[in-house]
Amino acid sequence: MKPLLIIVLFLSVFQLSAQNNYYTQGKSNRVAAEWEPALGTMIVWPLSIPYKLVVELANDNHLYTLVQNDSTKAIALKWYTAWGIDPSKNTFIYAPAGIDSWWTRDWGPSAVFTPDKKMELGDGKYTYSTPVSDIGCDDSLEFIYMNADKKIIKTETDDSASVYVGAALHTEVLDLPFANTGGNVLTDGLGSAFSTCILLQENKFRGLSDDQFFQLNKNLLGLNNYHIISNFEKRSIQHIDCFMKVLDEERILVAEPPSDHPEYAIYQNIVDNELAKLKTPYGRPYEIIRIKTDRYSKDRLAAYTNSLILNQTIYVPLFQISQDSLALERWREVMPGYTVKGFYFLLADEPLVDANVKDHYKIYGWNSGDALHCRTRAVWDPQMIFITTKRIKNIVDSKHKNHVYSTIIDYSGKGLDLKKTMLFWRVSGQKGWNQIALKQTDAVDHFSVEIPFHKSGCTIEYYISAVSKSGQKETAPRTAPGGLFNFFIQ
Repeated sequence: MKPLLIIVLFLSVFQLSAQNNYYTQGKSNRVAAEWEPALGTMIVWPLSIPYKLVVELANDNHLYTLVQNDSTKAIALKWYTAWGIDPSKNTFIYAPAGIDSWWTRDWGPSAVFTPDKKMELGDGKYTYSTPVSDIGCDDSLEFIYMNADKKIIKTETDDSASVYVGAALHTEVLDLPFANTGGNVLTDGLGSAFSTCILLQENKFRGLSDDQFFQLNKNLLGLNNYHIISNFEKRSIQHIDCFMKVLDEERILVAEPPSDHPEYAIYQNIVDNELAKLKTPYGRPYEIIRIKTDRYSKDRLAAYTNSLILNQTIYVPLFQISQDSLALERWREVMPGYTVKGFYFLLADEPLVDANVKDHYKIYGWNSGDALHCRTRAVWDPQMIFITTKRIKNIVDSKHKNHVYSTIIDYSGKGLDLKKTMLFWRVSGQKGWNQIALKQTDAVDHFSVEIPFHKSGCTIEYYISAVSKSGQKETAPRTAPGGLFNFFIQ
């Protein structure tokens, strides 16, 4: 069946100024994007990920390990000690473990920032585990877990786990009365979200119409621009994180199958006729970047977009094929300044892995619809400095007013140190930086500045840096000065 094109763009005007220069949170909640400042990563024990990934996650930031009880905790602590994980780099959280416990992405909570600068945990409904459909957006659902009488085995245990996470983190939980399955919801931090159309079917199964679903997302999460794209596979869970990745406010990374793959045309149709027609919150077409994938088993494709972006590191699942090294190179190319790490998951090589995981995956722990991103979830920083920047176009003429517009929100509530909230710029090839203080507009979170350079033939590099009176510091891009914004003056 030919994919049904569904693109939902109608909910509301963008949460930006009339000129599309600034993001304004206003009186709405805001859902954090994956690349925003995080304290660490939430995983579950017994493990459903490679132990080497666990070690890296602990070394790079902080682990939040969900355990069922003291006995489970003791076993986890024993292995963590054997692997050299510093106890200070891990926090155990007691939570019940259901049959989907390892899919922390799907049942796990999102970070929701309220207008009064408090972070809450958005907890969607997860009582019907992982529906499957064919490629048509109106196709009926099947469910992975059914009993002998063909009745759905519910997952209330996993659905309740976010409440325990909230209690452990001393963070209020925002109850969301709709399915918000994490692997099928990508957000940009500016009031936009992306999902495949199976999510609408999932909510219809729960009794919610499309209009109700969109209205609830707008009212509770501030998601005014919900982009629904076609399903992309024959009979699968259709989770969008196996098809694409939102890299930042204006760039999308999309998997590209080999040209002889039966789903090549489907992927290409979505790119050409759906994603290419979307506009960013800044009113411009998205820059669509492709990452080539390949078969790892029959026609199953390596899910390189199913990677985790956490602070300044990207963790990528590898599938033991030659395309793996090229995928890592591509990630480094499109995300300058980030450390990119790849992880194999041959179950026979693991010192310890959940018996249910072994039974489910048999030999290899990643697959085309369920990989690294699916089994990890960020714990975001409630005191973060949030920065979003409307970048200067890639190519400008010498008479162009090179204005940079930034929205900077200090969620600590302490206020920004305006003397240290700066734009740094230089001509490409130079070592030193020019500094200009950002100018605050009438809106407290809005800043602008002009880069005073107009010589033709030059490439200008720049980044934003902000400091809070709480001591927090943040840059945009987040990896600056390793990663930079730039434009060419023709």
